[in-house]
Amino acid sequence: MSPNVHNRHIIDILFVLSLFLLFSASSVVLIIFGVNIYNKTTSSMSANYSSRTSAAYITEKIHQSDMNGSVYIDNKDGGKRLVMTSTVQGQAYAAYLYEYEGFLYELYSRADLYLPPDAGQPVIPLSGLDFEFITPSLLQVSYTDEFGKDSAVYICVHSAAGAEQSRAGGV
Repeated sequence: MSPNVHNRHIIDILFVLSLFLLFSASSVVLIIFGVNIYNKTTSSMSANYSSRTSAAYITEKIHQSDMNGSVYIDNKDGGKRLVMTSTVQGQAYAAYLYEYEGFLYELYSRADLYLPPDAGQPVIPLSGLDFEFITPSLLQVSYTDEFGKDSAVYICVHSAAGAEQSRAGGV
């Protein structure tokens, strides 16, 4: 075999091997970019889901209970809680929404009973929650989700007496 033919075969092998290594390196770089984009997208989707779910849950609870004078704010156990009252077969009941130990809690009980905050059910992770009537029929709910994002939702409360009860209650 002549030296030229032997060198040509080595160059052919080196060329193919370098193309394979270039293709492999490009594939690894593309996979790394894809993983980073995927992680950012899922993180953003999770944060948006948490924030929107919190707002939707609180809004729906208020709308379910929005009857004359049934929605108001009180201060118990060192924090504000939203109270939504109803009457079932002549007995007064109350649903409470409040933040406790990093969660939005909901508690439903007879209105004349006192239950401690841990008696409620944890619903959604939240690190902060505040209720305030801006006008007698406009409730501002401010909250901080589990990712530290501050948000606020404004809810029209048709039972205008709710704000008067919360003011009369010392809030």
